[in-house]
Amino acid sequence: MKKITSLLALALIPSLAWAHPGHDGVGLFHHMFDLLPIVAAVILVAGIYIWKKKQ
Repeated sequence: MKKITSLLALALIPSLAWAHPGHDGVGLFHHMFDLLPIVAAVILVAGIYIWKKKQ
């Protein structure tokens, strides 16, 4: 549990920074909504690949 908590804390540290001027978002991931369809497609394809590989 301690390792998971440490990894989670390290993963969230970049989100503490303010976005560059011209954006209302907070953190380094303020462009995530622009990339979300691509990320979702990659996750879906990887999930299908792993599922097919196990069968």
